[in-house]
Amino acid sequence: MRWNDDKSLLLTRIFVWLGGAVLAVLCVSAPWVFSWFVRERMFLPMECRNYFLATTYTVALPAAAALYMMNRLLANIKREEVFTEQNTGYLRGMSWCCLAAGLIFLVSSFYYPAFFALCAAAVFMALILRVIKNVFAQAEEIKKENDYTI
Repeated sequence: MRWNDDKSLLLTRIFVWLGGAVLAVLCVSAPWVFSWFVRERMFLPMECRNYFLATTYTVALPAAAALYMMNRLLANIKREEVFTEQNTGYLRGMSWCCLAAGLIFLVSSFYYPAFFALCAAAVFMALILRVIKNVFAQAEEIKKENDYTI
């Protein structure tokens, strides 16, 4: 099997869809997962379960939004619409979603310090997406200039 851009794009979209499915399953099963986690692994009062649930459901919103924007971005790329204002907007939105998740994890790290690592990862991803967004914006400007040149 020869690997090409179409197969890579399809694989990426499959992983985005799987990520959405995993997010949905996590949101549905979170009460049971965190009851078990707090009881068996953390030996914390059961009230801590509510903190984990609050973090999970709050982070699920920007995560779902980022997955949606990523899917739309990949759909545009498949249609060979790469350096467009819409794609730049999707990258900007995904970076804001990562920053929002990072802030939620930062607040959550006060009751569970391991969330600080997720905070750092989310903020770092937001920075990477910002850089990519800036590259797309520059490429979009160059594309516009080239389109006006005869």
